[in-house]
Amino acid sequence: MPSTCPFKQNDSPGPTSPPVQSPIFDLNNPDAKLKMRQEMDRISQRQKHIFKETFPVVFKDYRRNGLVLFAKYFSEFPHYKNIWPQFRTLQDSALLASNELANHCSVYMAGLKEIVEVMDDEEKLTYFMARIARSHVKWNINKYHITNMLEGVDAVLKRSFEEKLTDEIVNAYHTLYDVIGNLLDIQKKLVIVKRHF
Repeated sequence: MPSTCPFKQNDSPGPTSPPVQSPIFDLNNPDAKLKMRQEMDRISQRQKHIFKETFPVVFKDYRRNGLVLFAKYFSEFPHYKNIWPQFRTLQDSALLASNELANHCSVYMAGLKEIVEVMDDEEKLTYFMARIARSHVKWNINKYHITNMLEGVDAVLKRSFEEKLTDEIVNAYHTLYDVIGNLLDIQKKLVIVKRHF
């Protein structure tokens, strides 16, 4: 990673996401790779620049921002906590203060950080986006689970930028989440096709 990377901090590297054990998209499959690239091409160069400029601000307070996002998410959709095994035994009232949610938020924010760090490298971006999509498919997460996070994303952006928040920034993040949701759909179709054979 270049020394000019805005996320490279010697004193506090922040969380890192654990390696995903499940296989990712078959990137040797030209059809799958083409569909992925077409979807990721929806993220414009301008939007990539916006992520590079804005995400360090969001990530500076990654623990709190992760909790803000998931607090909004689970307040709107409390039944979603059953997607993740580590949350199923927790009472709704205890979830927001739990170590399990704090750890999940840190891993989540680290995953976003990885995407932003490789925005300018097509091969690495393809790999990370595929890895994230594959890791979510195994929990039976669908596109609507991703797009339903947008209110929480908006809350984090408002908290991070206050009056400096623009529609352009919001639209960039909404596009990113829409792309991730569509990649989940692509991955699910690939899994279904593989099971039929």
